[in-house]
Amino acid sequence: MKIVIISECKAREMIVVNSILKFQPRAVVIQPKFTGVRPKKKRGFYSLANRVLGRIRYQALKSRLGEYRQDSPSILNRVPYDAKELNSPEGAEFLRRLSPDLLITCRAPLLSNEILRIPRLAAINIHYGIAPEYRGNDTLFWAMHNRDYRNIGGTIHHISPGVDTGNIIARVFPALLPGDDETSIDIKTSELLAKTLDQYLEKISNAKQLIPGVPQAKKGNNYRAAERTFGKSLRMMFQNLVGYQAFPSQEEIVETYFEEESISIFA
Repeated sequence: MKIVIISECKAREMIVVNSILKFQPRAVVIQPKFTGVRPKKKRGFYSLANRVLGRIRYQALKSRLGEYRQDSPSILNRVPYDAKELNSPEGAEFLRRLSPDLLITCRAPLLSNEILRIPRLAAINIHYGIAPEYRGNDTLFWAMHNRDYRNIGGTIHHISPGVDTGNIIARVFPALLPGDDETSIDIKTSELLAKTLDQYLEKISNAKQLIPGVPQAKKGNNYRAAERTFGKSLRMMFQNLVGYQAFPSQEEIVETYFEEESISIFA
């Protein structure tokens, strides 16, 4: 099965990407490059401080993920690609030449309908958040911020017009412990998404046809990156530090929709 992955290949997402590469070592990884694409960031103390906090979080994540670098498969077919050209006619033609059976996105730009029609079987997204309740950006953070502990997790879904609105293939809810924080939950969610995606890849590889999943029952909330302000991020870090943000103990749950009827797997 020919697989094309579109991902920025950041530290968290590489857990999922590496899992796909273990399943299909010759998968093509298209890595969007955003030079000159993203709007200029706002200047000012709070915007600068928010970026600094973001870098601190990312460095903490990379530090805890050191173990994954030791046995991670190499990316045989990595293709850096200008992000603003992905949805262009040239980008679509490039993807057609790859003739993917399955297109998987994991931290990637929104794709045009023309791109989504290219894969033979499906175009799916790995979303760090429980859809439809939490769509958009920083959705693990927002579930924690809202103390909505039952909706901390990730979703594997078909890509459709809109933000994280396609049919759901699986939803994963990592085990929670009182000592967890945003970084540990990022990692747990990534591991569970990777494990569940591997099961889906086995299933669709054998089925050789579309697995439709189930429609999302409601619209939910679409969070934008700008909504996560410096104050909200700092408050979360402080609450973790003093123990105010102690998570309740919860068992891992995985909901899969690989068949006509849903299957629930409880750890």
